[in-house]
Amino acid sequence: MDKLIKKTPEFKALRVQAREIIAAFADGADFDFTINRLAEIGEKMSILLA
Repeated sequence: MDKLIKKTPEFKALRVQAREIIAAFADGADFDFTINRLAEIGEKMSILLA
């Protein structure tokens, strides 16, 4: 079931957002800001997978 959910457009969009946030961190974004944003995305992913 997880594999099906991970192929949905919503989950893929969250994954893209996470990659963008990580790239921003690599470019010098604040650590706390990065962690907070990734936590929000992780929470949404968990809800989708639940």
